Order: sequence, then structure tokens, then C-alpha cells
Amino acid sequence: MKIRKARKKDLKEIGNLMLEEFSKPPFDEKVKINSILKSLDFYFKNAKIYVAVDKNILGVLVFQIEQWWEGKVVIIQDLAIMEKFHNKNIGKSLMVFLEDYSKKNSIKKIYFETHKKSPAIKFYEKLGYKINKKRISMEKRLK
Repeated sequence: MKIRKARKKDLKEIGNLMLEEFSKPPFDEKVKINSILKSLDFYFKNAKIYVAVDKNILGVLVFQIEQWWEGKVVIIQDLAIMEKFHNKNIGKSLMVFLEDYSKKNSIKKIYFETHKKSPAIKFYEKLGYKINKKRISMEKRLK
């Protein structure tokens, strides 16, 4: 397995992986592939997409770099691994890649949100990530 920057031609395969994985509990996303591809096209132009590949794409990491008052931070938008490759260190490899990338680019913080019932929380905690008790996520659906 290797990690490389996603290519434009990878987006459909990445979109199908994300559709498959995020339609499962606890996320239960009810979106169409076209919505995912539109989002991926935006991130391809405005953020960074890396994939873990063997013969096919096994996992994907989507992140942005933002400038906060405290300095540059990485915001993870999506991390998805094909279910049959869970517990094979693919997610860990992508996160270690991101940490190394961040250190090389003088980024001191990685931030993300996940579903409060996500089984990945234990995975992130094993990697040293902590729940931020100072922040809450808020949203408003607009009509």
C-alpha cells in the first residue's frame, strides 16, 4: 500500500467509496453520488485529497489548511476506509502521513469533527487525539 495525492480521474472511485462508507450507521448519509462528486471536485481544486492505494483505492483523506489566529491548522473534512480494510492500519497510515505533512509545513494543530457515535473515536484516541471540551458543533438548516 502507498499513499499518494489523488488524481482527477480518481474522484469517481473515491466518491463511490465515500458513498458506500458514509451511508452506513452511525452516519446514515442519504446523498446521491453527484453531490459527493461535486464536493470532491471542490476539494480537489481548493483543498488536498490523498488516497491509500494498492491496486485500487482503499481509503481517502480530504483536508484543508486554514489560517486561524493561533496559526495554520489542518481541518480534516473526510477520512474514509473501505470497511473490509478496517483494522489493517490504512487509517493509521493516512493519519501519520497527515501528521508528518503538517509538521513539515509548520502546522501545529489538526482539527476535525465526527459523529458522536462513530466507532472511529476509539481509533482517534489511540492515535493521541482528544475530544475538545471547549468547542461544540452548531448548525442551522436554511430553507
